[in-house]
Parts: sequence; C-alpha cells; structure tokens
Amino acid sequence: MTGIFFFGCSNGQTKSNPIVDTQPNKTMDNFEYTFKSAHPKAQALMTDEFFWSPIEETAPFGSDDGSDAAYGFRQWRLVNKTASPMSYLKDLIERWQYPYFNYNEMDTTKIKEYIGRKADLDEATIQQQIQTMKEVSKNSADTSSRKLDDNELREIIISSSNSMGIHFLVGQDNAIIGTGFAQFVLEGRIDNDIKNLTITAIKRQLLPLLINRWDDDYRDKRKQQLTRMLEVINRAGS
Repeated sequence: MTGIFFFGCSNGQTKSNPIVDTQPNKTMDNFEYTFKSAHPKAQALMTDEFFWSPIEETAPFGSDDGSDAAYGFRQWRLVNKTASPMSYLKDLIERWQYPYFNYNEMDTTKIKEYIGRKADLDEATIQQQIQTMKEVSKNSADTSSRKLDDNELREIIISSSNSMGIHFLVGQDNAIIGTGFAQFVLEGRIDNDIKNLTITAIKRQLLPLLINRWDDDYRDKRKQQLTRMLEVINRAGS
C-alpha cells in the first residue's frame, strides 16, 4: 500500500496536534517502548523482536499513529491513573479529526464504503498542499527528478484524495492497537474494553479487503505479525 505524505494534515486534519505533544515528552525523559522497559507480564508474552520495532509498520509502536497513540497514552496516564484508556483514545482521534468510523465495525460492505470516501478538498487546502510539496522538493537532496508545476501537483493531490479512506481506517486501527499494547506494556494488564477493541482492530486489519491492499512482498509478513499480536492480546490479562 502506498501513500502520499502530505495528506497527514489535509481535510482539516490536525494530526500534528495530538492530545499530548508526544515527541518532546519522549525526548525529555528518554522513555521508549522496549523489552527492557516493559512490565514482566508483557515481557513474558511479547517475545518476538518485531513487537519493539519503532519502524516496523505493523508493530504496535512502529507506525506513526500507533507510536503517537502509545507515547501519548503514557503521558496521559500520569495524570489519569484510573480513567479508562477508551476515554483517551476517543479524545485522541477526535483531536486528529479523522472522519468518524465505528470502531467495532466488521461489516465489509460498510468498511468498503468508508475506505472509498473521498477527501473533501477546498481550494485553500489544495494550495496549502501544493506549497508544502514545493518546500519538501526544494529541501530534498535528490536533484535528479524533474520539478513538477502547480497543475501537475494539483492533479496528484486530487488523485490521492480519492484513496484517503484507507489511510484514515488503518491510522485509527493503529491508534487503537498502539493504545491497547501501551497499557499492557506499562501496566502488565489491559482493561477489557480496550482489549476487546484491540482484538477487533487486529481482526479488521486481517480481513482480505484490507490485507490484500498491501504489497505482495509485505502481505504475508503483515499477516504473520498481526496473527502473533492477536495471540498475545488474547492472552493478556485484565
């Protein structure tokens, strides 16, 4: 599956403004989700190396959304010691302004409708994305590519908007999974509501409708990792 980088802030998105500014907090105390920093109960189950990768797309903390959700949850937990992680998750995704999706939905017809929706781009958003792409291109070390003009950039932006539903859905599922695993890693337990939702998010990503959108050379690996994550979360205690 491929994506266009600049849509992270399109369609009114405020993805760069999550509930907690996670990166500064991560840097401040140098905490990272690693095997060594995990609760012993998480260490006992999360034995595969990929679980702790900060760059493996399928790993709980490897995607951008999963990582942001997990590190944000840790900071949120410091002042919300007894509140449900579901409250954090709901507020987080609302802050990101991802289009509404029923987190428990497994009906493939409704999922297909969601991922097929087009981003509603106004002219101001298009112009903003054009300028963003120009800035990135200007600062790129690669000088071999031909510079695209405004009309070509506009066509890329509009074309990419037609596939944003899948990115929103995968992003929300990654946030759910990141939050669920974050609680388990930090506390050695996971509340039943976020546990059940994490199971649903993993199973949803395993649906042929979604898993088959990944490149052939990565699909089997993603299946294996998601299946392993499902085994672990099913065994995690509340």
